[in-house]
Amino acid sequence: MVKEVVIIGGGFGGVRVAQNLARRARGIHITLIDKEYYHTFHPALYEIATADLPETFRHSPIEFHKLRSAASYPLVDIFLRDLNVTVVRGTVTGIDFKNQKALLESGVMYPYDALVLAVGSETNYFGIEGLSPHALPLKTLWDALSVRNALDEAFARTPKQKRLSIVIGGGGFTGCEFAGELAFFVKKLEEKHGRQKKSTEIIVVEASAALIGGARVWVRRAAKKRLEALGITLMLERPITKVADSSLFLQDSSAVPFDVLIWTAGVRANSFTKTCAGIQLQKNFCMCVDQYLRALPHENVFGVGDATYCINDATGTSHPMTATVALKEAEIAAYNIERLFAKKLLIAFVYTPPGFIVPLGGKYALFDSRLVKISGVLAWALKHLVALHYWVSLIGLRRGYKVWRGSMGIFIKND
Repeated sequence: MVKEVVIIGGGFGGVRVAQNLARRARGIHITLIDKEYYHTFHPALYEIATADLPETFRHSPIEFHKLRSAASYPLVDIFLRDLNVTVVRGTVTGIDFKNQKALLESGVMYPYDALVLAVGSETNYFGIEGLSPHALPLKTLWDALSVRNALDEAFARTPKQKRLSIVIGGGGFTGCEFAGELAFFVKKLEEKHGRQKKSTEIIVVEASAALIGGARVWVRRAAKKRLEALGITLMLERPITKVADSSLFLQDSSAVPFDVLIWTAGVRANSFTKTCAGIQLQKNFCMCVDQYLRALPHENVFGVGDATYCINDATGTSHPMTATVALKEAEIAAYNIERLFAKKLLIAFVYTPPGFIVPLGGKYALFDSRLVKISGVLAWALKHLVALHYWVSLIGLRRGYKVWRGSMGIFIKND
């Protein structure tokens, strides 16, 4: 009898669970449900938001398709050769854990023998008054396109004699990556709109005492030095308390005016987890999972990715919300679903960080692992090779290389 596996979420974790099960397990049918029809490569979003595009972009469907294809790929096409995978575009409104069914907004129900919750994360505004209506998030492909359009429009509508102010809320990985790339993009916008050089101020506002919290000291210092060298103003230890129409207010009561405000300071588990009655939730609505990635207290429900709260035994804290963690969790979750059906002992999740890369504008990046530290153009090249490896692992050599080459043709223009 064929076992039914339902996966909710088509991000890094959900797609990789489906691939691992489809290509390794027998007697299993997988239904992958996502509200979008494409899979997004989130590490490229800051590149989309600062892409140097031709003037015909707004009126050319071809140019828009090229840009979208640089950071996304249709879910159906990922599984073209996997006949035991069905991709469904829809919004899941609830889970009937007792009868083992996932309910869609359309009213259709999908029964399951095993369920994978890979619902990802969403922007966290931390309850700051006025922040949500006045700030642009940078979490989805459409967010990135909106940010790019807002920047272009701000340069177009602001009088040329007025100094422009672009504020980035948050000095973590995303905020620093975006700030570094923005420093180069702004120069092109100034030229395009006939503005004076260096007539735009970029400000990064961060609540903590250092950039890129959680990174080693050398990374934080190098990132600070790089961004300051690019002319970016860093406001550290300055929590935002309120945002109005064109100003944000800090804890020390000072005000920072802005023409564009981009919010990159935090994420939390997708609010869908709050609808899962019976599942234990922890910090930021993350699902508690045990060492086998089972969403407590259920034996056949697994959690992967940003929406999980999985304790790292070495630190006593939850693993970070990163793609590398999600991919490793997906691998173990797929194995454990196979073993669950075969009535074998499950495998515990163990994660060893492989290191990370922080691109900081131009052909410059920082790479840090347990054994190696690299800065500059070599780390920048490594970042693009990692992207190539991901696309090839996702959709094969020919298609993966084609997507990567297309993205490089767009992104390298701003480097």
